Amino acid sequence: MNCQYFYMEESKMKRVILGIALVLVLATASLAAQTLTVWDFKYSEVNATGAQAPMKANDAAFEKANPGVKVVHVAQPTDATQYYQIIQSAATTNSGPDVAMFHPGARVEGFADIISDLDSYVKDVKGQFTAASIEMCSVGGKLKVMPLTMQGFGIYYNKAAFKKAGLDPEKAPKAAADFLAACAKLQAAGLVPVTTGQTYTIDFFLRAQAATVYGPNVAGLFDGTQKFDNPVFKESAAFVKTLVDKGYLEKDGFSRPYFMDSIDKFAAGNGAIFVGLLSDVGNWKAFSDGFGAANVGYFPAINFPDTKYKDQQVMQGAGIGYGVMKWAKNQKLAAAYVKFVSTGEGAKTYAAATGSLSPNTAAGGGASAYPVLKVIQNYLKSGQKDYIPLGYNGYEDDANRLCDRAFVTGEISIDDFIAEYQKLVTK
Repeated sequence: MNCQYFYMEESKMKRVILGIALVLVLATASLAAQTLTVWDFKYSEVNATGAQAPMKANDAAFEKANPGVKVVHVAQPTDATQYYQIIQSAATTNSGPDVAMFHPGARVEGFADIISDLDSYVKDVKGQFTAASIEMCSVGGKLKVMPLTMQGFGIYYNKAAFKKAGLDPEKAPKAAADFLAACAKLQAAGLVPVTTGQTYTIDFFLRAQAATVYGPNVAGLFDGTQKFDNPVFKESAAFVKTLVDKGYLEKDGFSRPYFMDSIDKFAAGNGAIFVGLLSDVGNWKAFSDGFGAANVGYFPAINFPDTKYKDQQVMQGAGIGYGVMKWAKNQKLAAAYVKFVSTGEGAKTYAAATGSLSPNTAAGGGASAYPVLKVIQNYLKSGQKDYIPLGYNGYEDDANRLCDRAFVTGEISIDDFIAEYQKLVTK
């Protein structure tokens, strides 16, 4: 009896062990099958300060922290129109990536119905982000996207080029008259005064100017309390036309992609002035690493005699961010990824490699080895909202087409441009 008892118990034990082993095998197989797909319009950036390297590092770190999970990062078109058309196509079939990158603001609002609410997943870290970034990434009070960067625009200049033209490299030409005089001297010295890239150069310039024209009232452009026919904004537009007519804005650049050809051209030391970004690409780090940290100057916009708000820095609370798509099978895992790359070491890794400015106050914005960063951060104290994210999805594309007609082809006058520009905000 005892032998039979032990034999039966041994058989049961073997069955239990086999059962446990089978469960472990199935669990491991299930875990190995967890693939997280990320769509990203920044992932194709393979240059020195590009996004791909830190993104790969963060993907590897996330996989290490989540054994059995494989992140499949897919580079998508950098052109916003193409990218959001692809997102729209995915939405029609209710399939696509688990996580996707978005421009906060109007873009997020336009796709809010297919992006999951993140509040319950990130409530422990939400307080680390600036209020402006959370506001830009939310729709109806629900957080839709975790912000990875904050964004803005301004005017960079090459101090070495200024010195070559006989200009004071430490004196930023912020006044309209000073800017024109500087361009004239740069041109006479055989230098390209302003390196351009399609009409993004003009678009970014006008958005920077709006901060000095409207200050804290920029949102009024979309509720009707402010108009683009403001005399100083019209003066800004006319100023751009003057720069084009005098040949100060590089003509060849209007047929060159801003991202990344024109950015790389200026970073290589070609040209004296560039209307660039504060974060991600075309920024303080790219230019400092390109032609020397000590040679990069910066100011936020041109001040005209009647400018009400001088030296105002246009900025977006968030430049890019990640959202979890509602069709993602593992919402918790997807949200964990979004949280991982936008906080802690993930945020620091991305900011340090790209030169981005993170809205996560715990992540920091860059190294002290870049003098121009201190200049920018000082201007951020007088930051004003960028008006385009307050508009509808296609506002930037339509605005750029108008810029081309007014400033490049000369098809319409400045007054016509202002009138058409105003119509865009009523769509």
